[in-house]
Amino acid sequence: MSAMRDELHALVDRLPDDRVQPVLALVRENLETAGRRERALAVMERVQERMRGVTGVDEELDRLREGARG
Repeated sequence: MSAMRDELHALVDRLPDDRVQPVLALVRENLETAGRRERALAVMERVQERMRGVTGVDEELDRLREGARG
């Protein structure tokens, strides 16, 4: 286990039970968001590959991809 995971584990162990649920909710939300972003980027890459050569598509997809980061 990495040092950060060890620290997280130790900190969670120190929390009272009623404070663990909000931490779990935060972690679960983060995992769901990361998964959605990965799936969305994969779809965008497939669209970009299928639309290769169509004027403006690559630029528009790049613009959308960059906008999602900001």
